[in-house]
Amino acid sequence: MNNDILIIPDVHGRTFWKDAVSREAFGTVIFLGDYVDPYPRDGISNEQALGNFFEIIDYGKTQDNVVMLLGNHDMHYYSELFAKSGMSSRYWQDGSILLKEIFARNKSLFSLAYETTLNDHHYLFTHAGVNGAWLEANHEIVSVPDAQHLNQLLDSGEGTMALAQVSKMRGGFFNAGSIVWGDVREMLVSNGLPEVYQIFGHSQQRETPIINKKMACIDVRRPFVLRQGQPGIEPVEYA
Repeated sequence: MNNDILIIPDVHGRTFWKDAVSREAFGTVIFLGDYVDPYPRDGISNEQALGNFFEIIDYGKTQDNVVMLLGNHDMHYYSELFAKSGMSSRYWQDGSILLKEIFARNKSLFSLAYETTLNDHHYLFTHAGVNGAWLEANHEIVSVPDAQHLNQLLDSGEGTMALAQVSKMRGGFFNAGSIVWGDVREMLVSNGLPEVYQIFGHSQQRETPIINKKMACIDVRRPFVLRQGQPGIEPVEYA
């Protein structure tokens, strides 16, 4: 049985995910969120990003091994409350009604967190990482920082408000950012989660991911893989 895990960081309309899923079979495919709202410098239009998002949704519907996480650029279409509290940049006003309908129709496909064990290591996947300062500030809402409890944040208004928290580091008003808004600089000074290795995107790097003993920030516009029987996380590369 193939237990390899393919991880697709922030998409933003880019199509780099297609090559990996077409060349190789994986036990699990995890998208870390931020499917739309392309960067102008990438030369991708909102309409092209929407078409790519439709393809990802179709792919997720036809496979039983796909995990689709929500990022901050998804949450402001997914939730009206989030949009009022923590709207991200590059919000596509003209396409917002359609995107809200898409997320509403496909709500069952999306989640905030996923966890699994491979090679005797326990992994937690979110869009921006779970940092200790945010957990401490929201300990009454997030009693246990596992995937089950993190996903339950979508079920309440107070949970959604916690997700909308943006740190001062990102121009917000809170001391720490949420699992869809946190900055990698916050994660680097966080105590982390005991016996859990975190993998996330959100904080875009130029070319080199930030990988250390407790976390991997892999928002570098290419996929990564955790392979059965092999240590560490590696970029997916084909000759």
